[in-house]
Amino acid sequence: MYVRAFILIPVLALSSLSQAQSTGLGLKGGVVLSSTKVLGQRPAPLVGGTMGLYFPWGIGPRVELQPELLATMMGAEFRGNEGAQRTLRSVYVQLPVTVKVYLSNAFHFSGGYQFGWLLHAGERLGDDQSNVTDQYRSMDMGFVGGIGLDLRSGVDLGLRAYGGMTRALRNDETLFLKNRSAQFTIGYRFVQFKRKKSFYRRR
Repeated sequence: MYVRAFILIPVLALSSLSQAQSTGLGLKGGVVLSSTKVLGQRPAPLVGGTMGLYFPWGIGPRVELQPELLATMMGAEFRGNEGAQRTLRSVYVQLPVTVKVYLSNAFHFSGGYQFGWLLHAGERLGDDQSNVTDQYRSMDMGFVGGIGLDLRSGVDLGLRAYGGMTRALRNDETLFLKNRSAQFTIGYRFVQFKRKKSFYRRR
């Protein structure tokens, strides 16, 4: 599975570059509300954050392909029967690749797939904190989808949901823990290359 993921990323990049009608580079950041899907439990969401670069490539009228490279903090909170609070925090490098379809010059729907590489995972139980990175799988993958506004000024607003398709924990045969998150981001395209006139969205 991991081999296929590493092969798919450069293939997507090369294919989009070959037919790109517009290309840009931007910096984005925002708030993440994350949790986990766990069998038989309802963990509470935690607030985190995300920041990184995004590369919008116009591949047709009202269509962009957008890879991103982000550092994201996620997590979830569990409460035991006796009120004990257990908090999980994780930090990933994420590579979402989405297709954006514009309904106007600014408003769009987006959907795609996301690859994530774990940097760190920690657990807090009461006053005790521990590093549990070795209990997590090194890679996390799943689907993303959302809506957004890309303004003429270069400011891009996005609201996106993520649903993990792979188990986050190693040797997990009981919890089937998968990452979930929603994020609101604000980005700015500080580099915008020349577009062809056939690209409708920002003539």
